[in-house]
Amino acid sequence: MTELDRIRDQPRILTGLGDAAYLDDALTASGSAAQRRTVTVVFRTSNVIVTVEYTEQPTGPNAAAPDSQELQEKTQALAAKLAELFGE
Repeated sequence: MTELDRIRDQPRILTGLGDAAYLDDALTASGSAAQRRTVTVVFRTSNVIVTVEYTEQPTGPNAAAPDSQELQEKTQALAAKLAELFGE
């Protein structure tokens, strides 16, 4: 594993979501040639820790890997809605 791979594997800090928040994006092999992408957002607000995980896998054998940006946006949007509910 190269240094760049290690950096990519590290969760990144998100701002503007709860008191502290992190995002992790992992692309893993699933089966013969398909790749599965899992995006996880973990945030803390007050005394609550919330984990939102979104996983997508292509349906066809020659399908492209799931789009990272799209899945990150979906996961962060859901996490933001949950954070708003806890803030009320």
